[in-house]
Amino acid sequence: MLRLSLLLLLASSCMVATAAETTGDQQCGTLMCITANTNSTTVEYILTSRGKRTLGWMGMGFGSQMANTPMVIMWANSDGTVTLSQRQAQREVMPTVVANPPRVATLNDALSITSGSTPQLAYTIPANSDQKQSVIFAFGTQNPGSSAVDATLAQHVEDGVLQLDLTKSSSTSNGSTGTSSGTGSSSTSSSGADTSGVDSIPLLPYQRMIIAHATFCTVGFLLFLPAGSLLARYSRTFTSMWFKGHWIAQFALAGPSIVIGIALGIQSVAEAGATHLNDSHKRYGVAIFILYLLQCGLGAIIHWVKASDRTRRPLQNYFHAIFGLLIIALAFYQVHSGYKVEWTKATGRDELSNGVNIFFFIWLAVLPAAYFVGLTFLPKQLRQERKSVLSRRGDDVVQMGYRNRQ
Repeated sequence: MLRLSLLLLLASSCMVATAAETTGDQQCGTLMCITANTNSTTVEYILTSRGKRTLGWMGMGFGSQMANTPMVIMWANSDGTVTLSQRQAQREVMPTVVANPPRVATLNDALSITSGSTPQLAYTIPANSDQKQSVIFAFGTQNPGSSAVDATLAQHVEDGVLQLDLTKSSSTSNGSTGTSSGTGSSSTSSSGADTSGVDSIPLLPYQRMIIAHATFCTVGFLLFLPAGSLLARYSRTFTSMWFKGHWIAQFALAGPSIVIGIALGIQSVAEAGATHLNDSHKRYGVAIFILYLLQCGLGAIIHWVKASDRTRRPLQNYFHAIFGLLIIALAFYQVHSGYKVEWTKATGRDELSNGVNIFFFIWLAVLPAAYFVGLTFLPKQLRQERKSVLSRRGDDVVQMGYRNRQ
């Protein structure tokens, strides 16, 4: 009995000694905390949401800046599993998967909790010589929606730098959140006391390109193109100079605006490190641009290639008008999907203010109404065209009589 007591006492002493060897630290941003526990051979990191925003994904990196910093990014999946993705980026763009990271992280399912108001995601990684670490962190509210390690990540709503001291005595390793604040920046929006707001996060270069892309394309497709269409609809019955204004609006003004907008859109995708043509907005954008170029070519053919003996309006003229209206209608759909869906998907930011939506639908109502009013001039236009045909026929008869007298 005495021997058994001595053995139990010795085992307890070993457990206490082992616990005493575990050191670590915990630091927090506004939306998440990072807890680190190490036993000198491995480090256990626990990323915990503070429950202020819906968790989409959490990540951290071993360094003080995003560029070229090894990162571990984690998110929960709908089936209850957790994805761990080791990534890196050369600049402030979406990081991509690294096939052979300098240290391989291993998911810790036992400490990962995906339910509740403060979920936590944990992993272990071999320890290095850094006892005092600068780590970057990021919190995203939009779940990637895929368990693939290379899934697309929407931009974080909080990021910053924390200082972890792994030499501190660690009294807990369960990842409970604390109140200490790190040195990182915190720019989040929540319904609680945090009022800094997502919009206070400075725009990244690719996001500024997206805004410029949207501006140029909207002006080109929804201002200059409709202006050229309305000008033709209203003025052609009053002046023979209508075509000059029509092509200036449709080609000279809309063309450069649209080309610049498309180029900025392509460049913003490249700058963000995203994939080209991987969603409907990008594919439809290219398709509408091609339709616009075809429409310009068709308009030039209709204007410059005409049969001298025509007696009625050619079918291609009707097609040109209907095709132009179709392009404008598709452009309305494209602009709406851009600011309503693609903006939040590509940037991770909140939706634009409702004022944008109100202005869009007002414009959507005004333009068709203005065009339908312009259709009241159509009977006058057709009468003028018939008169022009008869006039040409009369000139032909006169010329034939003159040649016969000769």
